[in-house]
Amino acid sequence: MMDAAVLLLAAAQDTVAYVAKTSGPPATEIYMWAGYLITIGSLAAYVVLMVRRVSQSKRS
Repeated sequence: MMDAAVLLLAAAQDTVAYVAKTSGPPATEIYMWAGYLITIGSLAAYVVLMVRRVSQSKRS
């Protein structure tokens, strides 16, 4: 009984066609640029922090 239900379900799924939207995938350019800005900002803050710590250690 269970095998027949699984076979019937598999056959029903094979008859359904997937049709992609004509517009294509959603635009993610804003998220890409936001990621770039966050990464560049984080790296700049890290460089500033390291320069300050090195200068403080040289003064001590």
